[in-house]
Amino acid sequence: MTSLFTGADLADPVWLTQRIEETGRRWRTTDRRTAATIWWYSASSVLLAPLFDDTTIVGAVPDPSLAATSGALQADGTPARVTYSRRVADLDGLGDGLRRSLTAIVDALGKAGGSAPAMWALASDSLANRALDAGSATLAVRLAELVGPPLPVPRFVEVGSRTFLRRASCCLIYRVVAPEGDEAAERAKCVSCPHQLPEVREARLAAL
Repeated sequence: MTSLFTGADLADPVWLTQRIEETGRRWRTTDRRTAATIWWYSASSVLLAPLFDDTTIVGAVPDPSLAATSGALQADGTPARVTYSRRVADLDGLGDGLRRSLTAIVDALGKAGGSAPAMWALASDSLANRALDAGSATLAVRLAELVGPPLPVPRFVEVGSRTFLRRASCCLIYRVVAPEGDEAAERAKCVSCPHQLPEVREARLAAL
């Protein structure tokens, strides 16, 4: 059975604590910050994806205000989809709504056990990756500037003929699949993981 949620749920520390506890059980970690990071790594990507359904983003755009937000959870407690019921006139309106929503969510995640700086970094990376999927790194930078601090402005790197995000965040999944420093943990790191030697990361990106 699908479990529905509202924007208000995303800013509710009690609701978020339940999601974090589910994530901890699934990944077999008792560290609240790690579980919160893993949950928000997935959730923020799903939350921001609909903003880029129209890859040109001209004219009226989705309104990411929590009052206009709803979605459905997967069985594991992570969002399966998010819908925005209203639209705003332009990117300035989108940036304003996104700033207010992300602030409310990150504040609640902090109360539920997450690290606020890490949550903001994850949001920035999710925003940047969704913009890259839509073909515009420039758009990610513009939206991040509209949202403003403490959301980091995304940075990008050219490897070969392709543009990749230079990640500001880490999902921490590698820490729960193998002991830190173990060879298996190194293999479990994302290709763009910031916790790698730069030359290792660049070589892995070049191989994609």
